[in-house]
Amino acid sequence: MPAVLSAAVLLLSGCASADSSDPPPAAADGAGVDNCGMEVTFESPPERIFAMNPSAIENLIALGVQDRIVGAVGDLERMPEDVRQEAEGLDIVHPGGEDYPSSETILQTEPDFIYSVYPSAFRQDGGVATRGELQDLGVQSYLAPDRCPDRDDEQPLEFDEIWTGLREVAALVGAGERAEEIVAEQQETLDSVRADLPEEVGDLDVFWWDMGTGDGPAAGACCGGPGMILRELGVNNAFEDLPGHWSSTSWEQVVERDPDLVVVADFGGEDIDDKLSFIEGDATLRELRAFREDAVVELPFSQTTPGLQNVTAIETIGAYLSDGGAR
Repeated sequence: MPAVLSAAVLLLSGCASADSSDPPPAAADGAGVDNCGMEVTFESPPERIFAMNPSAIENLIALGVQDRIVGAVGDLERMPEDVRQEAEGLDIVHPGGEDYPSSETILQTEPDFIYSVYPSAFRQDGGVATRGELQDLGVQSYLAPDRCPDRDDEQPLEFDEIWTGLREVAALVGAGERAEEIVAEQQETLDSVRADLPEEVGDLDVFWWDMGTGDGPAAGACCGGPGMILRELGVNNAFEDLPGHWSSTSWEQVVERDPDLVVVADFGGEDIDDKLSFIEGDATLRELRAFREDAVVELPFSQTTPGLQNVTAIETIGAYLSDGGAR
């Protein structure tokens, strides 16, 4: 890491004297935010942004600054069609998943701003570099506020935190007006979905099945994206008592809690087929009320992790409930 960072210092210093004949986008001078205890400030909006995750890519595209993305990490196949079309021209340096590209690969794109929705991007081992190291290089960084290292994992995620992150990034890149339009649109959608929900949804218990088959499932727990989505819909999270964003449990617990509805995350490929085949092959689980009555809603994984797509997940589940599902 030290050798890579030292080389990056020379790389970035050379970048600073590059041709700047095109004026920077208009924005408030000295835009800055306090992000997870670190001050992030720009005298003018960053022009070379590296997006560390698909949700970061999506947010930047939504804000209309995709032309400033010099590199990104993410699997295009897991992105919504409209986002994928906008992202096809980006320099996707790594598909993401369990690891990240090397710090050298990222720094070679000469970023002045690195944006991540996951803290793992800035870990000492396996990430691009710590945020302090990046700041020493003159590279500013931003981490989604709902994933700040000092945030209590048992503090339930709220939509306002997602919108706060969008607004703060927008302030840094000079797209504040667009962020307000997005928030207003999402708030209107949420209000519309809630208005159409039947009163009895408050009596429904929902099991959020993230991953896992034979060894037991990982359930949407109290405090992450799944828990937030279920709270916004006013239904009961069958595993609200489990800590964190997702938590391992057992099929015996699923049977005991006998949910009215199952929400299943689809990770792509054969994932959803494998999950449903597992249920069908288990004599006990296939007779569980929700599976027997086909009270199952499938969601792409991109809608289940905290971000702007959570509103689409709420629309999908809300439409199912409003049409008489799980009753």
